[in-house]
Amino acid sequence: MPPHCRSVGGKHHGFEKRGEHRVTNPTTISGGCQCGAIRYGTEASPSFSIICCCTQCQKITGTGHAPQFALPKAAVTVDGTPAFFEIKADSGNVVQSAFCPKCGSPVYKTSAGFADFLFFHAATLDDPSKYRPQSVVFARSKRPWDHLDPALPVQD
Repeated sequence: MPPHCRSVGGKHHGFEKRGEHRVTNPTTISGGCQCGAIRYGTEASPSFSIICCCTQCQKITGTGHAPQFALPKAAVTVDGTPAFFEIKADSGNVVQSAFCPKCGSPVYKTSAGFADFLFFHAATLDDPSKYRPQSVVFARSKRPWDHLDPALPVQD
């Protein structure tokens, strides 16, 4: 396990604080929670971006879906110490929702099915307008009142 990772009870729970986060590259992806206690950054490009309509994402975000993007776990620095809530996803995978213990904002998730990635909520980006979804997943759980771009590919 990389030195900036931490383990609790033998389980990987994300990244520990690694010092001050500085945006020095204009292509850097950065963001954080509402109060600023949790910050993240990377120079990696997102591996993929989705709009997830699973019931867990609906409850985590308080809306009909969760716009997210996946970053390689090893390429991300997270400053601050998030709290975690573990759930079993519609896929059957164990998912951990990382949120700020001060303001409660959901920041990212981990999934046993995608162990090498962190899934960040698009609204946590410093510039959320840069988010570009590639597909809709778990569309079978989509709520009829939740309207998404019909041009996006849909995976049930």
